[in-house]
Amino acid sequence: MLKITSIEKDSPAADSGFKKNDRIVSINGNSIEDALDFNFYSADDEQEIVLLRGGVEVVLSAGQYDLEGIETEELKIKHCGNKCVFCFIDQNPKSLRKTLYVKDEDYRYSFLYGNYFTLTNLSSKDIEKILKMRLSPLYVSVHATDPDVRKVLLGLKKEDEFERKLRVLIEGGIEIHTQIVMCPGINDGKVLRKTISDLAAYHPGVRSVAVVPVGLTSHRRKLPTIPPVSEKCASDTLDIIDKFNKKYLKELGTNFVFGADELYLKSGRDLPPADYYEGYLQYEDGIGMTRFFIDAFEESKKNIPKSVKKQTTVKIVTGDLFFPVLKKFVLPEFNKVKNLNTELVKAENSIFGSSVTVAGLLSGEDIIRAAGNAENGNDILLIPSTCINTDGFLLDDLTINDIVKNTGYRVMYLEDPAEVFDKL
Repeated sequence: MLKITSIEKDSPAADSGFKKNDRIVSINGNSIEDALDFNFYSADDEQEIVLLRGGVEVVLSAGQYDLEGIETEELKIKHCGNKCVFCFIDQNPKSLRKTLYVKDEDYRYSFLYGNYFTLTNLSSKDIEKILKMRLSPLYVSVHATDPDVRKVLLGLKKEDEFERKLRVLIEGGIEIHTQIVMCPGINDGKVLRKTISDLAAYHPGVRSVAVVPVGLTSHRRKLPTIPPVSEKCASDTLDIIDKFNKKYLKELGTNFVFGADELYLKSGRDLPPADYYEGYLQYEDGIGMTRFFIDAFEESKKNIPKSVKKQTTVKIVTGDLFFPVLKKFVLPEFNKVKNLNTELVKAENSIFGSSVTVAGLLSGEDIIRAAGNAENGNDILLIPSTCINTDGFLLDDLTINDIVKNTGYRVMYLEDPAEVFDKL
């Protein structure tokens, strides 16, 4: 049953007789367990709706009900029962916001938001629901197709029938994007080749594979030892990916498997061109973000003026990994501007440790510490947009206003140079 948490006054739903705290039992005989069920079945042309009101069943006979104005309880996250040896949440320090400790393993969040899940806890009922509602595409963490390696990586006591579940979903018409978190010595090299080959056998149902290097923080006490991805390991992994790209372009008409930006930046290799990413299939997994940024900057740099009226400092704060990109592409263009003093600064990660070098995991305190104080009110601080969540908070719950108060800079995102210079 799904609880109605509020009804908008004078809305069509209110006029139809729905009330706050009603529980929706079924629509056209289909059980309503969550908001996804409600949105799917309420789209029918006619609905027969069964409600529970104050413990009494109320049946709204078949008709056309306008359900606009109904607010229901949010999806309750299905939690992960795996014990992945590389789980980033297990490497969190204490005292961060509660939501940063939530381990989700939920196909609904995969469909709605692109979250990855492993299929481990996927029941026959879940599969039936996915196929009936055609919840596609889904994003699946594979890590390894070899059952024994998979058990080690996910901390499983028994085989989880991964490939059987994957096959049923694909045969039911569901498109799958997959990822492999690559852990040196466990699922790299030979195991990685097997995993990619096994997944390619399911193309086009499996549309893409993302290979992402494991993230290791300084908070791994009592966790299995995993070596970091070295420059050589990153380069060797890209060699494997390159060979598969050539093979699958001929056989499947797609690159199919894509390496994370971090592998290119760690190895010192040039990034592929934009068309390599085939529309940025796995952008949110760090596949092609850097190329997208570079191309966008190259396009927008024509809007950078030759000079600014007042002597101004622009300080750019980033993580160690992205520093060379900004140094190569952005800094030279900003340095051409007369009366503009541009500084590029690395911020060290105080929450997760110096081994975590991505800009998106910098805290507000990290940025404040790296930025120092502005010399005058005209100075600008450029920060990565990826370190701010949708609610406007950084990892330590500071906001842009907090950074402004503590540094005196006018804070902006490094997205479009034109925006920066418009402010000046």
